[in-house]
Amino acid sequence: MSMLSDDTSSYEAPFDLQPRPRPTVASELWPAVAVALGIGVLGLALGWAWYALAPTLPLKIVAEGAVYTSAEPEQLAASDSWFVLLGFGFGLLVALLVWVLLPRRRGPWQLAGVVLGCLVAGWAAWWLGHNIGLAHYQDLLAHAPVDTLIQKPVDLRAVKHLDFFPYAIGGSLLVPALGAVVMYALLAAWSSWPSLRRGEEPDEPFGDGLGYGLEPPRQDV
Repeated sequence: MSMLSDDTSSYEAPFDLQPRPRPTVASELWPAVAVALGIGVLGLALGWAWYALAPTLPLKIVAEGAVYTSAEPEQLAASDSWFVLLGFGFGLLVALLVWVLLPRRRGPWQLAGVVLGCLVAGWAAWWLGHNIGLAHYQDLLAHAPVDTLIQKPVDLRAVKHLDFFPYAIGGSLLVPALGAVVMYALLAAWSSWPSLRRGEEPDEPFGDGLGYGLEPPRQDV
């Protein structure tokens, strides 16, 4: 005949079932703002890479101004393509880095910071890449003699230059944010933690089916 042992010292200590304090808006907001600012600054590196890899557009000075050196210059499409490829990869990379480096800040606020930072980074990348050599190009455009070949700095055809410079809008500037959202959504979908933050739930929330990781009572014969 078997009976339950009264030796309770062999039981595992139960998990702390007290609810954890909910994070405040301020505690979530400021890290998200810091993430946005950091990613925005990294956008300058993206702009430099775009400037270095994308081809400039050759123009020829004529009496009326400047014209293309070929009927359909491929540099226009190449400049846009390089920005899209680099921008999408940038978004994927920064989202992955933020997810890995700041695991206790994961969630909607962190995602908002990443997206905002990528929006700023996209604009900063275009602004820096386009403005490198722009003053020299404008000087040549105004003063170079006829038949001179000049190089127009990289630019995006999809970007609309607004009157209140240096602001501009355009679909290509959203590509880094798109890449970040894709990567963050994939990481969240594969996360094993409901809150996305490892450590906020017990390691064995359901244990062996008896509730909250408690071992079944031993039986002595």
